[in-house]
Amino acid sequence: MSFISNASGITLGEGTFNNVQGNLVNIFQSGGQQADIGALLECLLGDRRRWRGGEEAARGRRQERPEEEEGSEIIRHKDLKLTHEIGRGEGYLLHAGQVKDRAMIVKVFNPGEKAREHLEATITLSKGLLHPNVLRIQGTSSSTSPSQFIAYQDAYWKTVEGPLAAALRDGIDTSVVLGFKLVAGLSSGINYLSGHDISLSLGAEDFDVFLDMNDRFLLSINPPVDATPAYNQRDVTRSAWTLFNALCQKVLRSANRVLHDQDIERTPAVFDTSRPPSLRSSPVHSLDQTIAQDEEAIPADCDVAASVPPRREFVWRTMDVPQSLASIATQIARDLDLRRASINRLARRDGRSIHRCPGYIREEVTLATRTADSAVISHDVPAVHEVCSVCHEVVTSGEVFDCVCGQKEPGSRPTVKCRSCKSWSHRDCGPSPNESLCYLCTSFLRKQDVLPATSETTLSDLSDIDLHSEPSLGLLDGALDFLAEERARWTAMREVGTAEHPRKRRRKRTTRFPEMDDSWRDDQIEEGNSTIANYEALRIGHRYRYRDDSMPSVPPPAGDSGDISRILAWLSIRTQPESLPP
Repeated sequence: MSFISNASGITLGEGTFNNVQGNLVNIFQSGGQQADIGALLECLLGDRRRWRGGEEAARGRRQERPEEEEGSEIIRHKDLKLTHEIGRGEGYLLHAGQVKDRAMIVKVFNPGEKAREHLEATITLSKGLLHPNVLRIQGTSSSTSPSQFIAYQDAYWKTVEGPLAAALRDGIDTSVVLGFKLVAGLSSGINYLSGHDISLSLGAEDFDVFLDMNDRFLLSINPPVDATPAYNQRDVTRSAWTLFNALCQKVLRSANRVLHDQDIERTPAVFDTSRPPSLRSSPVHSLDQTIAQDEEAIPADCDVAASVPPRREFVWRTMDVPQSLASIATQIARDLDLRRASINRLARRDGRSIHRCPGYIREEVTLATRTADSAVISHDVPAVHEVCSVCHEVVTSGEVFDCVCGQKEPGSRPTVKCRSCKSWSHRDCGPSPNESLCYLCTSFLRKQDVLPATSETTLSDLSDIDLHSEPSLGLLDGALDFLAEERARWTAMREVGTAEHPRKRRRKRTTRFPEMDDSWRDDQIEEGNSTIANYEALRIGHRYRYRDDSMPSVPPPAGDSGDISRILAWLSIRTQPESLPP
């Protein structure tokens, strides 16, 4: 500007004011000489030309980086800091890391010839994707980097299995809410991928799932290096539905494995939520929808229930009819916003399972695409191949129930495993609730002076006993005499009708010995006792010797010496005892 309109070069005092491209420049005289205005203009205009030239040079340098993809940057190896490993897949490792103090998830590919091909295949599928449930690529390594890696933005937590396992440990409410957030996030992300030419022929193993601090589930694509993309628009809906169910199954099962260190495939229970609870029956293996019945699954007289927490697991229920993934995500998100994520609580009782430790409870958080089709199902017995949370033993399928009460199945009563013969019986049918021996083994060992004559025998009383080193157990005359004496006393007590006999609950032997029932005439009892006693001695001896119950539990008809002879001959070949009963 100038003090006088359209004026320039005005000298005031010892200086001259000039209007140079709208700038007021005061040029002072020094040593009686006036500065050259031309030199000053050259200085000003030269600085501007140099600034413009620097900008064009920087733009040119950015254009000289062809390796940088759109929306990502080339990250130098020295700028990357890895903190810890959070997962792994086929051909790569996943790490939590930082790039210039920004937290990220870094996928480092295994070294080899195909590391760069694997990286480029991943970038090709992930390029241009923009969705809140899909990981975005922040940057990649250069082709000359010693390690090939991809850094993902917006993800600064960990793989999803850990948080889901922690939710199971925390409680039902936390598990249900986080589980439904998983269903909503996966359905929304896969629905987005299905509309962007992503080959949904990829399997669940080709995806990683992450969780950020805001409980947002994020998908990461890991295509196989040798995979050839195949697009079939006619099957996009079905492929998306199949991938969604497989991914839910994979993630939830992985969470169970992290928490329990076991990989057990659960079959989701089929339940009917269309009828009111009052119309539902409750036979064995049925489901009853009330919280009260869920609480009744724990025995009232069980002190262990208070100290053993329930075993919780996720179970995914695949619906038969394919559904719209967009509608699934919308509906579940709406239910979560309106706090309508509560689901039914059901109790399932299994009266046939033999392994029934008191206080055991397994809660299966069964999730589906709708809250109405989901439920928390409580089980009162552990499944086969499962480690019982009460006794910490693996449940097997060959366990034997052989109780003194004569029942064929344990029903809903707690059972205990005999330390000696390894068979199961009702806990309240034993000599004492604290006993780990069945009634028959306890009586036999006391008869042989192996156990003290007290009803408060505990596990410590048997700690120094090696049943395998006792040759007389069940196979010599001592066992036969004991069993014959017990049988005779039992028969006499039954005939006189004494109700105080400690084995009164064993009056009818129809379960283990069908030939001996109340229809027998009195003259057959003595002969039947002898045959049954001999056979039972052999059976007990076989159980002690081989720790199994493979001998048939039904003896031959009384008085049939031919059958009993064949059994004794068979047993002599099987066991080769020191002596056999006559």
